[in-house]
Amino acid sequence: MPTRHRVFIDMDGVIVDFDKYKREHAVEGERLVKQQGIYLKMEPIPGALEAVRSVISMGYDVWIATKPPTGMAGAYADKAEWIFRTLPELKRKIIITHDKGLLGDSGDYLLDDRPHAANCEQFKVWLMRFIDGFHWEQALTILRKNQPNN
Repeated sequence: MPTRHRVFIDMDGVIVDFDKYKREHAVEGERLVKQQGIYLKMEPIPGALEAVRSVISMGYDVWIATKPPTGMAGAYADKAEWIFRTLPELKRKIIITHDKGLLGDSGDYLLDDRPHAANCEQFKVWLMRFIDGFHWEQALTILRKNQPNN
């Protein structure tokens, strides 16, 4: 039986519109993450939920891989609750870690907007950097091209 390749997807900046919330409420990121329940108030990035579901339908084993703010225990629960509410199909596929470089194996992907953080650059195979205009459209093109045979 062939191995299903995994796609690990970051939350903030990839599926959660963290920057929009910061702009609309004129608050710095460091202050923002210290507010209890703040993640539950954030909206998805337009098109991101559909994109995640598209990746699932391609046959990839999709996981959420998110870094919490250090020392903010409530943020762990808030991030998980956001997934429960917004992407319930991934409710049992949430990894909360400060070291994403520990994830992945041959053929796996990590989609992240802060590749310099959480040791992302040590990810073993495909790191898709959601920076400099690269976002879901480009990621989906790559994933479609390399999608596993079902």
